[in-house]
Amino acid sequence: MKVLLLSDFFLSGQTTHVLELARQLQKLKIEPHIAFGTIHTNLFWTEYLPYLLRNRISFSHGLNGNCLSGVDLIHAQSSTLFHQAQALSYRLNIPYLVTCHGLGFNQARFRRFLEAARAIIAIGPRVAAQLAEYSHKTHIIPNGIDTDVFAPPEGKAGPRRSLLYVGRLEKKRLAPLRYLAEANALLIGTPLRIISNWNPQIPGTIHIPWQTNLVPHLQRSGIVAACGRTAREALSCGNAVLLMQQAYDGVISPRLVKLDDFDFSGNLGRFELADLKYDLHALLNRQHRLKKLQNWGRNYAVTHLSSREMAAKTAAVYEQVLTSPKKAPPPGWGSAKRNIWGTA
Repeated sequence: MKVLLLSDFFLSGQTTHVLELARQLQKLKIEPHIAFGTIHTNLFWTEYLPYLLRNRISFSHGLNGNCLSGVDLIHAQSSTLFHQAQALSYRLNIPYLVTCHGLGFNQARFRRFLEAARAIIAIGPRVAAQLAEYSHKTHIIPNGIDTDVFAPPEGKAGPRRSLLYVGRLEKKRLAPLRYLAEANALLIGTPLRIISNWNPQIPGTIHIPWQTNLVPHLQRSGIVAACGRTAREALSCGNAVLLMQQAYDGVISPRLVKLDDFDFSGNLGRFELADLKYDLHALLNRQHRLKKLQNWGRNYAVTHLSSREMAAKTAAVYEQVLTSPKKAPPPGWGSAKRNIWGTA
């Protein structure tokens, strides 16, 4: 089976997800080809190209005859490329499916692409809830990570109490980050390390440029403030995780993950920012609880966040799509088959 993965490239957990999915699909004897639309950063060529070559992941910048040859299925990962997935599907007479990586897909502009898709993958229950009218073809498959790569440090390590913030920054994320820096200065006293795509210039912090390999940083930390994929990776490396992005959603714990509306977004605003300082103080001053939470996080990641399981579930959706009855393209679709990255 050959699968065409359509994705824009930018510094985000979604991009990392696509790369990891392709790598795990190869292990299942599925042939993925990633066709990148817009590449939003030159770091692709210096930092990510070696990864693709090292793992022998087939890819192209745009579409060409070679990458389209023998394709059985199209899987669109970026909402900006849903249109291209639909047009290619009709042109090549093969099915397509989409992954919805966040909220907002209940907007009218996505309706025709979701209706025509043979299947929809939602990364969590909250995303699936917004796609209720397509529930008959929606599959919830959370993003996964390689728990063999993202692992705690080997050997007997001392207490891991260092705090690290990791995240792609934008203006809406700065207020929680400033509060975290203040709490760090008050409770720890050393500069807060921030790994991000740009320097927020917050007093009491040390900025570390975007890292393509977070493992050493996560293994040296004990407490990580993050969201999304990075929060998963931090758990897998045996960290306690403060779940935050544009808001603060608490310490990831056995109790938190059991809530019906739990997700890794860090945008629910479940707790006030003042609770962040209280939670950090509790972690630092209750060493036994911190260690217990770190061990639980690792076990939770291995059990629930494995990219191997994610890929297996995705492959099962592929099989289901390929065996379902074909649908004829709607009348007048021909105008959509042009301007697909220059492939008429």
